[in-house]
Amino acid sequence: MTIGERYGELFQMSYITRDLDAALAHARDELGIEDFHTSESEIDVLSYGQPRKLAVRAAMANIGSRQLEIIQPVSGAIEIYTDEVDLSGHILNFHHTAIAVRGGYEEWQRLLAEVAESGDELAYLFPAEQHPAQGLAFCYVDTRHRIGHFTEFLWVDPALNGLHAIPQPA
Repeated sequence: MTIGERYGELFQMSYITRDLDAALAHARDELGIEDFHTSESEIDVLSYGQPRKLAVRAAMANIGSRQLEIIQPVSGAIEIYTDEVDLSGHILNFHHTAIAVRGGYEEWQRLLAEVAESGDELAYLFPAEQHPAQGLAFCYVDTRHRIGHFTEFLWVDPALNGLHAIPQPA
């Protein structure tokens, strides 16, 4: 499979905001989306190959087989969210699409090999130390030079089916 063919599993549009609460009010008032799952997290990622902390507040709304995500960068390795994004310009700022990597852990390993072959840089890799027992893995690939935005790939162990992270295909 090529990275381009993986766009058939595109499930998410992701936006960055300076104020998650205001962005959620905007999504409710302007888009009619109210059912968001919110979280705050601080995780260890590889950011362009360097181990770093990343803290964000995030909200996800599953709408059918698609998802709207809003991220408020908090601290740590937040440069990929804040560089080249004018957070003062609008409450929602497009940042990346997310593509589901469906199947077992071997599919996740296959995706990482495809990214390595593509020459695109891994902006984020989680977990920093890859292991299938983690049950969830994601990476942000710096595809800005080709398509103008980052691309996230997300793998969730099929045993965790129903997790809010990835809506099921239609």
